[in-house]
Amino acid sequence: MIDAAELKRLDQLIHQLGPGGSGTGSASDENIAREIEQILADLFSDSGASGSGMPSMPSLPSMPSRPSATRAAPASYRSTSTTGGVPAGDGSGQSSSASTPEAKKTAQYFMTNLQRDFGLTRNQAAGVVANLWHESGGMNPGINQGGAIGAPNSNMQSGYGIAQWTGSRKQDYLDYCSANHLDPSSEQANYGFLKHELQTTQAGAIDAIKSTQSAQDATVVFCNTFERPGDPQMSSRLADLQYVLTA
Repeated sequence: MIDAAELKRLDQLIHQLGPGGSGTGSASDENIAREIEQILADLFSDSGASGSGMPSMPSLPSMPSRPSATRAAPASYRSTSTTGGVPAGDGSGQSSSASTPEAKKTAQYFMTNLQRDFGLTRNQAAGVVANLWHESGGMNPGINQGGAIGAPNSNMQSGYGIAQWTGSRKQDYLDYCSANHLDPSSEQANYGFLKHELQTTQAGAIDAIKSTQSAQDATVVFCNTFERPGDPQMSSRLADLQYVLTA
């Protein structure tokens, strides 16, 4: 069974992160983030041991993905990838993350589709999109790591798109776009591939996020199970969540 006291403590810690929290700076945020990760690890470990069906939560910073059942990919694209454990990006995010009308429109597009396609609550979908906001500098579907907007560059180790897909996952994204005749910088291509990953190699992230109640918890869980960055920069992701919740 999930310990209610631990969940309450988790919620308190999340609200202490970032500029609006009671932490005293980056060092305090770092300690809070470590405690959050430990509580999440304990919660998921306890849940897995009790046979509740919830996925186990690996510890950071190197987080492999959990095995998951393969679900059907779009008819025009068959994935042959085994990239479930590859991080989407390095966690550094982009510098231009201010809220704009276009960013909010794109955030709403992703939230609406996530709720429809995966049965997520608004808070759960907001947690997913807060991570995408952080990674893409404010919901820029055609952004390269470093901030350049446009077509993806040829460096597979340089992130691209709304989730900053990197390495083999970036190659999978480009293959998906080619197979479906989609512009890699479009919202449709970015959401389509996100959906594809969440139905196949990254299905564990959806299983995990469905166990959350608050948007803050959903943000932390999606970061740890889908993005899996070396440097989570959690206070920034939680700050970006506020933009998403007002979209």
